[in-house]
Amino acid sequence: MRKLALKGLAALIALVAIVALGAYLYLRRSLPQFDGTTTVAGISARVDIIRDADAIPHIFAANRLDGLFGLGYVHAQDRLWQMEIQRRIGFGRLSEVLGATALPQDRFLRTIGFGRAARAAWASTPDWAKQRVSAYVAGVNAFIATHHGAGLPPEFSLLRFEPEPWKGEDVVVWVKMMAWDLSGNYSFELLRHDLIQAVGEARMAQLLPPYPANGLSILGKSGTTEDTEARSNEMYSPSVSSVSPVVSLSWTHAFASALSFGDATTRDFLRGGATEGLGSNNWVVDGTLTASGKPLLANDPHLGTRLPSTWYLAHISAGDFDLIGGTFPGTPAVALGRNKYIAWGATNVAADVEDFYRERLDATGTFYEFRGAQEPITVIPETIVVKGAAPVHVDVRVTRHGPLWSDAVNANNAESKTTPKPAPLEPLAFRWTALDPDDGTLASFLKVNEARNWTEFTDALKGYVVPSQNFVYADVDGHIGYYAPGHIPVRASGDGSRPADGWSGDAEWTGWVPFDDLPHTFDPPDHVIVTANNRPVAPPYNPMLGLEWAEPYRAQRITDLLDQLRDVQTSRGVRLQPDQTHKLTPDDFARMQADTLSLHAKTLLPLLLSHANAVGARDNQAIDLLRRWTFNAVGDSPAPAIFQAWFLHLTPTLAGDDLGPLVTEAYQGKFSFVTRFIINTLTSNPSNDVTWCDDVTTARHETCDEAVAGALHKGVEDLTRLMGSDMSRWRWDAVHRAVFPHTLDSVAVLRPLLSRSIGIAGDWSTVDVGVTAARRRRRDRGRSSVRSAHRARLSRSHRPLARERQPRPGCGGAIRSRPVTALR
Repeated sequence: MRKLALKGLAALIALVAIVALGAYLYLRRSLPQFDGTTTVAGISARVDIIRDADAIPHIFAANRLDGLFGLGYVHAQDRLWQMEIQRRIGFGRLSEVLGATALPQDRFLRTIGFGRAARAAWASTPDWAKQRVSAYVAGVNAFIATHHGAGLPPEFSLLRFEPEPWKGEDVVVWVKMMAWDLSGNYSFELLRHDLIQAVGEARMAQLLPPYPANGLSILGKSGTTEDTEARSNEMYSPSVSSVSPVVSLSWTHAFASALSFGDATTRDFLRGGATEGLGSNNWVVDGTLTASGKPLLANDPHLGTRLPSTWYLAHISAGDFDLIGGTFPGTPAVALGRNKYIAWGATNVAADVEDFYRERLDATGTFYEFRGAQEPITVIPETIVVKGAAPVHVDVRVTRHGPLWSDAVNANNAESKTTPKPAPLEPLAFRWTALDPDDGTLASFLKVNEARNWTEFTDALKGYVVPSQNFVYADVDGHIGYYAPGHIPVRASGDGSRPADGWSGDAEWTGWVPFDDLPHTFDPPDHVIVTANNRPVAPPYNPMLGLEWAEPYRAQRITDLLDQLRDVQTSRGVRLQPDQTHKLTPDDFARMQADTLSLHAKTLLPLLLSHANAVGARDNQAIDLLRRWTFNAVGDSPAPAIFQAWFLHLTPTLAGDDLGPLVTEAYQGKFSFVTRFIINTLTSNPSNDVTWCDDVTTARHETCDEAVAGALHKGVEDLTRLMGSDMSRWRWDAVHRAVFPHTLDSVAVLRPLLSRSIGIAGDWSTVDVGVTAARRRRRDRGRSSVRSAHRARLSRSHRPLARERQPRPGCGGAIRSRPVTALR
């Protein structure tokens, strides 16, 4: 009997081994070919692709079009599944391969009309740009045409379909989706509506204080670290009326609920804007400050983490067309990088280019009111193919202000099986610059890639539409510059901060801010330009660009670090760097990009400690650790974890009773506004509204000291549950993890194989950003209590000064060669 059991066990082990080996061999067939020669149609001469030690492709071609063909080929070779899912997101075609679970996402995507906008933009793309895009598309299709079945990424086999040939509009649609990712003003309009409904106009203004008047701007008036630490924002006069009743209708919640199903990574991408900190840093200095005597430019974009990465590093060398940097798979341009003559980097401007309009519809829902007259609604029929089910027909209704966003939200919530269902939204039209047919953003990037000087660079940016970016610039002749291009709407009235009455016609867009009036500078006298999603220009400045800039912690810290390295005396008169001869190097910039000093903690923590009366011994121990903390949010310290847990509990403690759970959830991730609100509430000033500290659901009157101490106590309890009772063993990186989800992350059995996470340092305010999601403090199926969207640094620095020797295949040079793929 025992022998029989052993034989059975051996047979089972052998079977498992055979299956594992078969799976390995099958999956191995999908790996890209890095060595050999492939014959393709569509190129004029041989193209050599050298993979360096990090598998980054260096594409050597006879001309620009062949180089772009090679880029399309390697994008498809390495990232075809990513490109496929991206275009399906853009065109609202997820249900075709994922089934009915993706229908709510497709309905929303079809309603907004990303695909329609991409087709219109492609149709208006100039012929010269179409030629370049078509060369790239031909490279993608050359790979698709020669790879099928097991030769494709395994996701295709899992879902049992193969990709269609690539088209020009497939390129444009992902440019639209990246614009969506970086245009989040709509979330603030929804939030302002919710806050006003909950607590009234005056108290809404207290919850959303404006950017500090003395805060650091990219151009014009500059702040200091002392300003950041000691600033007391102007407060609106507090309401003296009784607290408004908490309402159950939250537009933000209705929108989030409408997209709460389907693919998880797509859901998070579409619902973005819930948590602040997904910004970027860039800065540039001219040669007077560098060891080389030429400019240095650094850029670290903080886009969403995922597997595979949003970014793809590549190098194209085709004669005078020599380009290297970060690309987006599915697009033929280097978004951030350098050519032989110039370097450029970008951060998000956070310009207000989105508006909601309330619409008055007639009883039939086919007409809407505008300036006293009835206008017909345009109806665009859309058919969504659903895997394993009947197609779904959607009539997209569009007014002069844009598609009725509310139609998709209401339809999705009505079909949802969750209870209670959010109340239907009133008719809301969505106006956004990316939906206009004349979008030259892709052509603008292609021009930037070929620019040789400031004049050509700024000329390229004139056609740029969305998302508005803070571009920094450097060139081989020693110049530096900055420009914030894009279509920024000019409104007939209002500031675009909240939904407008569409029927009145008072808040129409009347044009764009002229290009020459957009923020820019060239060879500034202080030799430095720093941007980190902070305000572009200090007041007074017209026209208005936006309202929702991040608190300038990152920009201030970068400025401080540059000052220290340059041995600049601060406003305190303290000499920070004794070596007056120090000149900046790429290594200096690399260290700056890894900096984790939290100006958020340095600003807020002393105020919190002044109000902290410990509830018990453990709270006292936490306070002691915080008092000894140097504000460096390193991963192996318990103090950053205690501070963040404390901070995350302050919003529900101070405002949760007034706002209710739905609106509190929508508000608490707006960390810059939350921080200003907390400082204003706790700062000793008779005009401050300390009634926020009182819990209106209880009979007694709570003080601010009690509220602050209660938030600390809850935070310590959270961390004790997660990391145990020994506080000396707590670590920030044990609960603060960068999560890298795969597209199929929602399939539980695949998640351990496809998705990754790692503990990280930093916080939302540090130069080395480590974002904390306010809604995900606790563990979720083995994940960390604090979910982070840490943004990988794309490249440390660009030096457009020494024209590096470009190696040819077999000639050595700067590239450590791995196998060569030849296309011919």
